Amino acid sequence: MKKDFQIIVWGATGFTGQIVVEYLKNNYGNDIRWAIAGRSLEKLQSLKNKFRLINSVECLVGDSFDEESLKSITSRTDVLISTVGPYALFGKALVSACLGTKTDYCDLTGEIPFVKDSVDSYHEKAKTNEVKIVHSCGYDSIPSDIGCLLLQEKAIKNHGKPLSNVKLFILGLKGKFSGGTLVSMVNLMMEAKNPEKRKIQTNPYILCKDVIAGMPIQRIQSFAWYDPRIEKWTAPFIMARFNTRIVFRSNELMEYKYGRNFMYDEGLVVGSGMKGKLRGEILTIGIGIMILLMSVSISRWILKKTVFPKPGEGPSKEERMNGYFKMLLVGENEIGENRTEVFISDTNDPGYGSTAIMLAESALCLALDKDALPNEYGVITPAVAMGTKIADRLKKAGFNISVSD
Repeated sequence: MKKDFQIIVWGATGFTGQIVVEYLKNNYGNDIRWAIAGRSLEKLQSLKNKFRLINSVECLVGDSFDEESLKSITSRTDVLISTVGPYALFGKALVSACLGTKTDYCDLTGEIPFVKDSVDSYHEKAKTNEVKIVHSCGYDSIPSDIGCLLLQEKAIKNHGKPLSNVKLFILGLKGKFSGGTLVSMVNLMMEAKNPEKRKIQTNPYILCKDVIAGMPIQRIQSFAWYDPRIEKWTAPFIMARFNTRIVFRSNELMEYKYGRNFMYDEGLVVGSGMKGKLRGEILTIGIGIMILLMSVSISRWILKKTVFPKPGEGPSKEERMNGYFKMLLVGENEIGENRTEVFISDTNDPGYGSTAIMLAESALCLALDKDALPNEYGVITPAVAMGTKIADRLKKAGFNISVSD
């Protein structure tokens, strides 16, 4: 039966939610059936007036902790976009509501414990109900996940088999945090104090079920090193610990399309020569100091009061438009041959401008391109849920995505 809407944006009045709403309005306005949803009708109506949304864009009210109120929303749409984090606190009931109403779902979470809980609790039911629950449809982790898929498909086409060693290099990056992202990061650090939760965050195969003896011990870069593949120094990338888990889950769900000896990591390019080495070491130390300060209650409180933006705050529209990211995925076989590359870039703040585009286009892909998508259901990754179709959409939206030998 045809539902009232193709897409509903849950958390529309939040910082990221508003960017998603503005993107949908400016690029798809009257061409899709959509609505906005959140906790406050007054705020939703104010948002509707702010962006001059057409009358058919309804305002729907629900409660993150009341599953029945959420079902009254999810039952009316083909796809539900969630921008409400921390997802560990506000996400589980919404995923359950989507399963109960057979509604596809996508979000932008970068929280390993939440995704792990979602996989354990809902994957089999989502498969049975033929529902796609797709986490991490933003900067975390579409470039990593889709980039790796594009690279391996090119390698298989050209060389007859996948490449066992792939690394993503962040060539350039300009963007800012929002208050909501920092709340999520603090929540993750608090959870890491629990030994079981810490184990979840440190196990590279935590989102996989079929881990067998002989699979490689994955190496996450934790200090500055020189990488001969690009002939530059690299430093740890703060989101690598999460992105790699999504890529490994994709590999497993695709029945090890990338191979059981597949190695994947990510790093931030910092330059050449002694200058590059010094920058890498300084950055590594800086990350360590920040993690230490965030893990201590008094210093965390001081940072939140004096330095960090508050929830609902983030980079201005001008700052988002002046942001960018550039990344290069490089794949090789065991002996360093059959090199294949994927380049991905965008001219927006990666965490907000680019993420809003990726999240909105993921929802549109799930809602409008169903016949062209892989016939896979469950709590799955962007690559498994949408295949390369999402890359086609992102290229039309202005992303630079290219594959080469």
